[in-house]
Amino acid sequence: MRWAELTWPEFEKADKAVAVLPVGVVEAHGPHLPLGTDALMAIYVAERAAEEAGALLLPPIWYGTTYVLDRFPGTISISAETLYRLYRDVFAEVARNGVKNLVVVNGHGGNIDALRMAAKDVARSADMTIVVVNWWIDLAKEARRRVLETPEGHAAEDETSEVIAAYPHLVKAVPRDADEWVEMRYAVYGRRAYEAMYAKAVQGYPSRASREKGEEILRAAVEELKSLILDLKAGRLPLERRT
Repeated sequence: MRWAELTWPEFEKADKAVAVLPVGVVEAHGPHLPLGTDALMAIYVAERAAEEAGALLLPPIWYGTTYVLDRFPGTISISAETLYRLYRDVFAEVARNGVKNLVVVNGHGGNIDALRMAAKDVARSADMTIVVVNWWIDLAKEARRRVLETPEGHAAEDETSEVIAAYPHLVKAVPRDADEWVEMRYAVYGRRAYEAMYAKAVQGYPSRASREKGEEILRAAVEELKSLILDLKAGRLPLERRT
């Protein structure tokens, strides 16, 4: 059920056990992937899992914060403070509407701190459990280990494969010189460092991408997210007991 497409009487009667919120960013992803890659992939995984599990699907939050790639044309970055306030207010409103569990499907690393802060603040006062899933980290770990030949990165083999599988019409031919991997030995901040690390808005080896790899990763990701949603609907938290 798509939250934004329901009438208010329909929403009043809807199952509010779990709602799913995809979030991302608009930023450069190499010369071959769309600017909305992080949001698009979060939407793809969230939509399919929510549909299969019968959960409410919130409209996505497309915007996020990025301080490394904002020099590339088309990138839109909002401040971390604005992002935190946006997440906090949306989470609080979801809780006010009677949702018991909110699953946030995040597609961008720069959003993580703001998501965590907002989730902690809202969970302190609202009767709602918030689960933040950084999907490219938390989901399909085994599938990634099986199919990927090179390290995960930015607009790399993993991301390029996933977008080819989900939105093939949005992927341009990978240039021959697109592969690039540059790291700093220490935590270095500043424009010179960002320009050196992301000369092409790529960190990784997109030349090794394939649709088949992306399809296997996405199948596993959707299934794992679906299982999480069903567990929450049944009152089970995603606990791991260690012995």
